[in-house]
Amino acid sequence: MTRGRRWLTLGCLSVLIAVAVWWLAREPAPTEGPVAVPPGETTRQTLPDHEGNPEVWTLSRREAEREEALDTPLPEPSPRETDPGERTESARALNAEALEAWKQKDLVEALELFEAAVEADPDDWVPRADYGRLLLMMMNSREAQIHLERAAELAPDEPRVWLDLHTLYQRNLRLEPALEARRKAEEAAGGQAIVQDEMTGLWVLEGESVYP
Repeated sequence: MTRGRRWLTLGCLSVLIAVAVWWLAREPAPTEGPVAVPPGETTRQTLPDHEGNPEVWTLSRREAEREEALDTPLPEPSPRETDPGERTESARALNAEALEAWKQKDLVEALELFEAAVEADPDDWVPRADYGRLLLMMMNSREAQIHLERAAELAPDEPRVWLDLHTLYQRNLRLEPALEARRKAEEAAGGQAIVQDEMTGLWVLEGESVYP
């Protein structure tokens, strides 16, 4: 073999080797996605972008260790029990804010704050009584009755609660409950005079305002 043919053969072999190396090293054509990626593998997929045009994405899925895969999250710690005194303090603070909103004639804010106060301590009669009176003045007898009756259960010696129930029952023509509420109000009032507010129609103890 002459020197020229030898160099030509070597050149052809070099080209073939380079082509083979390129073929082996080239990235495979992306798969039209979306296609699930097997654990521990990486694939190239063609996915539409936000405008719908095809775009090549490289996606990988990590294969978790057995211990990690079998691990279960620890249960959430149980919430700390709130002390009854803390609940009452929080409810009274929210109730005070509700009364201030009521005073400023922001009734939407007042209603939301009264609701929050009742949720903070459902067994505190004061927010329920104040909330019930506002609802009563807004002519919402159905919801007012829920809070006023519960307030009467929690504080049976408070005449203002029984007087608000007397007003509510009287408005709804429930005469027997109205008379019973009036009787309990008079007992709790201990002889103090009971009068009807001319503007709102609410029955209150003489000298007291209809606004808590």
